[in-house]
Amino acid sequence: MENEVEAVAKCRCGWVALCLRVLLAAIFIVSAVAKLVAIDDFELYVFSFGFMPLTLTYIATRLCIAIEFLLGLLIAVGWWRRWVNLAAVVILLMFCLFLCYAALMGRTDSCQCMGRLVNMPPTVSLLKNAVLIVLVLFYMRQTRKGEGGGCMRKKWKRCMVAGMAVAVLVAVFTISVPDSWMFGNEEMLYDKELLKETLEEQQLDKGHKMVAFVTPGCPYCRMSREKISSIAKRHELDTTDIVYLEPADIGNELFLGITYGNRPLIMLLDDGEPQATYHYRNISERKIADFLKD
Repeated sequence: MENEVEAVAKCRCGWVALCLRVLLAAIFIVSAVAKLVAIDDFELYVFSFGFMPLTLTYIATRLCIAIEFLLGLLIAVGWWRRWVNLAAVVILLMFCLFLCYAALMGRTDSCQCMGRLVNMPPTVSLLKNAVLIVLVLFYMRQTRKGEGGGCMRKKWKRCMVAGMAVAVLVAVFTISVPDSWMFGNEEMLYDKELLKETLEEQQLDKGHKMVAFVTPGCPYCRMSREKISSIAKRHELDTTDIVYLEPADIGNELFLGITYGNRPLIMLLDDGEPQATYHYRNISERKIADFLKD
């Protein structure tokens, strides 16, 4: 009788562990995929804190996605459970520290924890991570401490995990290649005569200026504003030297004439003469900071 009760208890524990494993793996994988799909928003959110330069932000955000996806895969296959679960707890705690910092700064915008799937401010995401930590710890209690297996099996698993890690990294950086790797200093097309006339009319033809032609409904114009704002904040630039021109400011016909319909069109101007032009993808933090500080 006791053996039967013990067998039933083990069976129930097995089902609980399996359900937790599937749930945790799904959460990590979905979170990583959601961030990858909305990588632009995730990059901007991380960059807005000023921890690192823009080029490094491109790398760090993709590494974060790759690690999160790899953890989900390892939880799903059930290899190295003890170490994988400990790694999951450590990463979740690191996320919690970051979210605490964001909350203390008064940030209430989405932390991009689940990309565009769910709008989560830092406080809500903190609660979600706390629940995940409890689930991981509970899952650790439901699973065995050791995995056993001979030497050959351990070597095979190491090779498989290394292969998975490389495959995930390559996949993430191939699906979403960092902008700094893809885009160079290609010049944007614009009408020089109309631009000169407009700058004189708007009194933007003196000194070092950044002028960005943007439209309200363009998502890349919105993200360009956020990126430029973060660059200005990080380098303590004079924001009066950064000007945004919209169709409402100069007229739709003139706006389209200058930009040929391409927006955002971002320019670095020295006494009204364009020194460099950018679109959203090839904005250069270093060149903008150096130019506007001169």
